Amino acid sequence: MKIFTLVKTNYNHHVSMDLYHEFEKRIIEKGTWEVVNGVGDKSARIIRQIVKRLPFIKFPLKKDKNYVVIGYQKEKFFPYFHYKTSSKSLWMYDAWEPCFDDIEKTIRDYGINTLFTASKQSSEYFNALNIKNFEAFWVPEAVDVANYEFIPYHERTIDVLQLGRKWNEYHEKIKPIEENLVYKYEKKAGQIIFKSREEFITGIANSKISVCVPSFITHPEITGRISTITNRYLQSMASKCLILGKLPDDMKFLFDYNPIVEIDDENPIGQIHDILENFDAYIPLIEKNYEILKNHHNWNTRVDQMETLMRTKN
Repeated sequence: MKIFTLVKTNYNHHVSMDLYHEFEKRIIEKGTWEVVNGVGDKSARIIRQIVKRLPFIKFPLKKDKNYVVIGYQKEKFFPYFHYKTSSKSLWMYDAWEPCFDDIEKTIRDYGINTLFTASKQSSEYFNALNIKNFEAFWVPEAVDVANYEFIPYHERTIDVLQLGRKWNEYHEKIKPIEENLVYKYEKKAGQIIFKSREEFITGIANSKISVCVPSFITHPEITGRISTITNRYLQSMASKCLILGKLPDDMKFLFDYNPIVEIDDENPIGQIHDILENFDAYIPLIEKNYEILKNHHNWNTRVDQMETLMRTKN
């Protein structure tokens, strides 16, 4: 049986990297993988600058290892992906269309054998390139519901939450709800609503409605045409929020029903008030989402999926 070697993330420069640590924690807890430490915080910053300025350097050493990296930060590859190895596998989210050329170059330079992307469209694109000794697969994001909380529905004090990069067009339509509802959102670009992981967990657990819209709608200049489920949808489900938003294409393959309430573009404020006035009617959907998430879209499932694919293809 193949033994896989996880290159463990040893720094956390951004809140989104919590996702990597959740994923890696599940891998490590399995106890069947070898684990090696990736670069630390200071080294990561230095290596990132070096990688930006210098062409790829291949080390003249052979390692009989099946290395796996979680996350598309090239400093994480150092030094393990610079060796000639039995196999190199990479899982990444944010495989956006404007990044395709850079990702393809990375695959070829580093000799990556298996790419797992969190978006179905991206995996299909890279497979269509027919790169030698390479294959891409769709392995979506996930959550561990044990890491999240939920406050009883009628005790929640945040009516509407829009985390991260908001959909400005929709935001401007619904902003008047602030007059009589509690609406939390990013006041300025890049501003963090909840300053710590603990505040974030409590804040989302304290929210009734979570607004989630795919990035290809909110920021097409960043994502291009890629319409994928992001961790915010899953975190909202894990916190038993009702998701109000737009359904990403990927979500149609992950759920055999519509797990969200689609935004009413013609009457957005009226829709929010109607939902809150009749919130009990949505609780069965929220509870169903939570159970499906817990049983089918957890990190254990994703790790098993990756292992099966790597044993078959590498």
